[in-house]
Amino acid sequence: MDSLTELKYLLNNANELPWNEYLFLPDDKNWSLDSICSVINWDELDEDELEDDGDTPKIAFDNKLIYVLDIATIQDIVNNANQQRPQCSAPNLFKAFMYYYNNDAFITFE
Repeated sequence: MDSLTELKYLLNNANELPWNEYLFLPDDKNWSLDSICSVINWDELDEDELEDDGDTPKIAFDNKLIYVLDIATIQDIVNNANQQRPQCSAPNLFKAFMYYYNNDAFITFE
């Protein structure tokens, strides 16, 4: 993807994304469904697409984004939420995402 989008788009379309890419979100960690994000194929970035440290993608640096999770994990989070609540709403997908990020575990919806 290597462009900017909103987190709600990513969560709603996670299973359409390549599993081997990575999610970047704002470094302030004040995230919401409307947060800008970028999905980056870190492994295929050219040297001119990286900062001087040789590791940080320029699009992430320029937009003050940090690495959060890989897309395969995001897909697992979304699939788990949809198994518990078919056609899970965007707010509940976000809740599941944040729960996983903070606890390294899947949410259990009641």
